[in-house]
Amino acid sequence: LLIADEVHRYGADVYARALEDAFDERLGLTATYEREDYGIERYLTPYFSPRRNFYAVGDEIVADCGYARGLADKILARFRVGLLGVNLTSSEQLEYQEYDEQAKRSRMFLINEHNCPEEPFGEFMRAVTKLSEGNNNETRSTIHARQYLNAFSKRRALLADCQRKLSALELLFPILTLAKRTLVFTETVHSAQRAAETLRQLGMPAFDYTSKLTREKRKERLSDFRSGKIRVLAAPRVLDEGIDVPEADIGVIVAASRSRRQMIQRMGRIIRPKPDDRLATFFVLYVHNTAEDPNYGAHSTFLSEMMDTAEEVTIFPNQVNQIELLMWFMNLK
Repeated sequence: LLIADEVHRYGADVYARALEDAFDERLGLTATYEREDYGIERYLTPYFSPRRNFYAVGDEIVADCGYARGLADKILARFRVGLLGVNLTSSEQLEYQEYDEQAKRSRMFLINEHNCPEEPFGEFMRAVTKLSEGNNNETRSTIHARQYLNAFSKRRALLADCQRKLSALELLFPILTLAKRTLVFTETVHSAQRAAETLRQLGMPAFDYTSKLTREKRKERLSDFRSGKIRVLAAPRVLDEGIDVPEADIGVIVAASRSRRQMIQRMGRIIRPKPDDRLATFFVLYVHNTAEDPNYGAHSTFLSEMMDTAEEVTIFPNQVNQIELLMWFMNLK
């Protein structure tokens, strides 16, 4: 019997080598059977597909458990979602347009002239990264690849660190004081540090949890978060997978990931069953008219699945204030 824990990882070229044909019985385990490349179709589906179907149970590879089933089986907490959009400042908007135009222009060249796959995004990024290394005779492709990665990185950092997201976090402060524990998800170390500092200045025991900390310090902060000494933990991707994080009541996504798998991992940190069957709450911060905006298709599959099963989904207006947010949270509308 072969048991592949976190089986989605075995869709990578290197890890797929462990999927040996000698094993007749095969079990793959994961909370997020998702990848942004073709690893599932290329490696996992062929390997884990049943070769014999004595019981005529259908073609299901591994029984899944979506939000609807998890809620019905009471293995997930009931939850609600609040979408809070902000605008860039005028200077940030100019920067964003510059990076966005450069990224789009370079992406077009990479797809049309250098044969990078348009979709899925993970396959595109893998091809671009390889071209950027310069191990080829096509200097032009290397230049376009590096230009794209540079613009993409700057655009992402700008959205992650924009000033008005921190202002939105301040709006949520009264709500966070009512929660036992809150997780704030960011994309960068810098934005995690800024988010924690913003809340700490308001009197909230909030700290970042990042790869810049020593292992001992990370362990200490998780322990303090579990005990209640720390009420808010702000972290980039280091919390997405493989870390035993205490249950939290509220999750705030300051910067959403393009990866559906990462978004599902983040959701899973918040919707563990609550002892008193109380609602979990999820806030998604995004910048209007950018790649983060749900109205422009950002995370459409992930958000549609959430919206289908959430107890309530609210898109807050631009001018929402602390009192209105607090009343929504306390069901005093």
